[in-house]
Amino acid sequence: MKKKIAMVLAVASSGGTWAQNVTLSGLVDAYVGSMQASGSQRVAAVNSGGMSTSWWGVEGREDLRGGLKAEFKLAGYFRGDTGTPGRFNGNETFFSRNAFVGLSGDFGTIRLGRDGAPNFLPTALFNAFGDSFTFSPIILHGDVPLYNGTGWDSTNAADTGWSNQIRYTTPNFGGLTANLHYQFGEAAGDNSKRNIGASFLYFNGRFGLGGFAHRVRMDNPLAGTIGQVKLGFSQQDAWMLSGKAGFGPVNLYANYEQTKNDNYAGDPGNAKSKIWSLSADYEVGQGKLLAAYANTRWTGSAGVAIAGLKRDTLSLGYDHTLSKRTDLYAVLMRDKITSYNRGNSFAVGVRHRF
Repeated sequence: MKKKIAMVLAVASSGGTWAQNVTLSGLVDAYVGSMQASGSQRVAAVNSGGMSTSWWGVEGREDLRGGLKAEFKLAGYFRGDTGTPGRFNGNETFFSRNAFVGLSGDFGTIRLGRDGAPNFLPTALFNAFGDSFTFSPIILHGDVPLYNGTGWDSTNAADTGWSNQIRYTTPNFGGLTANLHYQFGEAAGDNSKRNIGASFLYFNGRFGLGGFAHRVRMDNPLAGTIGQVKLGFSQQDAWMLSGKAGFGPVNLYANYEQTKNDNYAGDPGNAKSKIWSLSADYEVGQGKLLAAYANTRWTGSAGVAIAGLKRDTLSLGYDHTLSKRTDLYAVLMRDKITSYNRGNSFAVGVRHRF
């Protein structure tokens, strides 16, 4: 829920009046639990961002008349358990969630700045655990590397948000929208350092389809640095298809993704990943039962350290709605990577939107 904090009226030279609405919004999510990823030791902790990553921000829109509108959004992540900015250490950029300005009209929307990457919405909108970077199996496999000696890196190169980006969103055509993304590398003398991608979303009642494709040649650098593609590969090509269908109290979700990573370090081979996921939610009283499973397999040439790695993750949970803004949740998760011990996690938490 967004709260209006200001309304600014500006009078143009033509004598017309424009209204700008500026809103403050955000989300705080914290949980207590016993957490253990595959290949890791168990840790009892209070952490931030169980079902959703905690964030806050301001956004505004101005009606320029004739169907044209200006918009901006500035939003940053934070860790509510410590008050630290960013999603993790090294991610302390103040507005790491969004930092863009744009124009929208009958032609669609154009945004300049930091905004979502092609892979984010087709993943987050099409699984039972939504945008959880802690408990959603497909997001864990695709977007969260493990720094625990297993060699597990996220299957998607780059980030779920792209900096230095031009993003175009089409108008809504009967429930179908598409996005085109181009991220500048801003590396002098090396125009190959760039990312390009596209995504689509289609919704018709409780039925939906989504997908993306991207070619990634750089990670998302912090200010003053130039990032490289994860795992030491010079380029990644990836695509995903996702679906959703609702029947009575049940929503079913499915995802399938493939990636191909070209090695630039002297090995002519490449590494590939295939990931699939099935999940569901079932409405019970004021809440939902949640279940999700993801399976990922990496294969590659002999020179690729990740060759042969396989991962399976199962999450079971219950999300109880207290109000439009507040919910309580409990989750059990089992995680297994080839040749490493199984990880078992349990957590309970609270999420509040403002």
